[in-house]
Amino acid sequence: MMNGQTARGVLMALGTALAWGGTGSFAKLIAAGGVSQLTVVCYRGFFAASVVGLFMLARRGSSFFRCTRAELAQYAALGVFTVLFNATGYMMSCVYLSVPQVLMLNYTFPIVTMAGSALINGERPAPLQVLSGFLVLAGLYVGFAAGGVDLRSISLAGVAWSMLSVAGLSGNALLSRRISGQSEPLKQLFYSHLLGALMLAAIRTCAEGWPDLANMTPRIFLYMQYPATFAALVGYGLLFSALRRISASLASMICTMEIVFAAALTPLIIGEVPPLHELAGCAVIAGAVLLSIASERGGKSA
Repeated sequence: MMNGQTARGVLMALGTALAWGGTGSFAKLIAAGGVSQLTVVCYRGFFAASVVGLFMLARRGSSFFRCTRAELAQYAALGVFTVLFNATGYMMSCVYLSVPQVLMLNYTFPIVTMAGSALINGERPAPLQVLSGFLVLAGLYVGFAAGGVDLRSISLAGVAWSMLSVAGLSGNALLSRRISGQSEPLKQLFYSHLLGALMLAAIRTCAEGWPDLANMTPRIFLYMQYPATFAALVGYGLLFSALRRISASLASMICTMEIVFAAALTPLIIGEVPPLHELAGCAVIAGAVLLSIASERGGKSA
C-alpha cells in the first residue's frame, strides 16, 4: 500500500497539474493583448519570490535566506531550469502554437525525466511507469495528432520553444529531487524564481528592452495574475514539495494530468470546447497516470 508521505506527494503533484491547467489559455489571452510572454515570466518570477520571501521573513526572520555558495549555485541552476527554460519556453510556445500542440510537444518530458532519473539520480522507474510514459504519448497522438493536427504545419519556432520547456521541466524535476534531502521546498521556490527572474530581466533589458509595456492594460494585468499565482507560486510550490516525497519519474507522470485539466478549463477561459478526439486522448492519459500511481501502490520503487 502507498504510505502517507507518498500519498501526500501524489496529491501535491496532482495539485501542480491542476494549477498549471489554465496557463496556456491565459497565455493566449495575454499575447492577444500585445504583451510579451517574457514580461509575464519576469513578473511571475518576482511575484512568487516576493510572496514567499515576505511570508518567510515574517515567520522565520532573516535566517530563512541564509545559504552557502554551493547552495546558491544549485538554486541558480534551478532558476535556469524553472524560469529561463521551462516557464519562458512554455509561455513563448503558446504564442506560436495552439494549446493542444503545446501540450502534445511539452508532455514528451516524462520519458526524458525517467531516463534522467535512472542515469542521474539512480532512481529507476518501475516497468509500469515506463509503460505509462508511452501510453501518455499514445494519448497525445489519439487526442491531437490523429485528430487532425497537421504536424507539417506546426511552427518550427514554437517547437524550439517547446523543447526548451521540456528540457527545463525535466531538469527542474531531476535537480529538485536530487537536492530535496538538504533543501526545503519554499527556499527552492524563493531562490529559483528570484534568480531566474533576475537573469531573464537582465537578458531582456540588454537585448530588446520593454516596449510591450505600452500595451499593458488593467485587463491584461489581471490575466497575468493566473500564471503568477497558480503556475509559479502554487504550481511550483506543490511540485517542489511533492519531489521530497515521490520520485521525479512519478511526479512527471502525474503532471501530465495538466492536459486533462487544460481540456476542462479551456472552455471556461477562452470558450473553445475540446472535440471528442481530444477528450478520448485525455481519457488515455488519465488511465496512464492511474497505472503509474498503481505501480507505486504495488510497492515498486519510484
